[in-house]
Amino acid sequence: MATIAPTFQSRRRPPKPVLELVSRDDIRFRHPGYTNHSLFLTLPRVDSAASIPTYGVHHRIALLACQIIAGNAFTNSYLSLDKAGQQQVQVPLDGVLTEDEYYFIVEGFALYPIVPSFQDWEFPHGRVPDWWHSVNASPIVTIDCSITNAGYAVEEAHLVPKEERVWYRENEMERYGVGLPDIDNKANLLPLRKDIHYSFDARWFVIVPKMVTTDSSLQASPQYVTHIISQSAAELWPTYHTTIVESIHSKSRAYLFTRFAWAILFRVKLFVIAGEPRHVIRVARIPAGTKEYKTEYCGGAELENAYGGGG
Repeated sequence: MATIAPTFQSRRRPPKPVLELVSRDDIRFRHPGYTNHSLFLTLPRVDSAASIPTYGVHHRIALLACQIIAGNAFTNSYLSLDKAGQQQVQVPLDGVLTEDEYYFIVEGFALYPIVPSFQDWEFPHGRVPDWWHSVNASPIVTIDCSITNAGYAVEEAHLVPKEERVWYRENEMERYGVGLPDIDNKANLLPLRKDIHYSFDARWFVIVPKMVTTDSSLQASPQYVTHIISQSAAELWPTYHTTIVESIHSKSRAYLFTRFAWAILFRVKLFVIAGEPRHVIRVARIPAGTKEYKTEYCGGAELENAYGGGG
């Protein structure tokens, strides 16, 4: 009897997802001290609330981004609907901002300086906002990806990027590490699948504390979750925005905060090199081998020469 060759059902690759995120205009954040080219930060509309029919961005996260850009102005600043700062935003800090643009106000400083690059940013030892809470030890620590739970193609990602070794040393970040507290210590590492690791290093998302509900509880609690800050992550947004991050080391708080600053400060580059004079905070290295942070008024050409390169 002749045998019948089996047939096999083929599969096509999955259809391209609808990139809903790129159809939404980013929210704009402006500096009140400049008339021309005052836009210093944009953030995508990635967050929503049940009572709000439109997308926006988490108020507390957006405010923190602006505060870091303004040299860690954590205590005397707020967002406003107007340049004069008279219409302070009334949205709760854990609510969602939905207007097209906002002004970031630092009380008493209309022309406040900004930090032009991560290398010029000083880690705020002892001043990290309280709501950026300590990391609760994960009940299950594995080598699987902390975001996707994949067990394949997993790499160790650095929270403070390994190319920032000089910054790490100059800011004495070893005080937060474990074991031999160099930039490769366990508190500065996180297991991520390769594609997620790439997206993390491309500054497409950050890891932040948010008040969220979980599958097991409708009561909101603070959790470290992913937060997308770039439209480049449009394919990731439906699945991996506000995803709880597992297996974070209990000593990673300072390194997570640094990673947030590293990703956000890159986004101020276009404001810095727009060709306009700016008041900036820059690090200066003095002969004794120490450093100091100086507020300077720099011309557009000087800023372009200093910060117009890649990275």
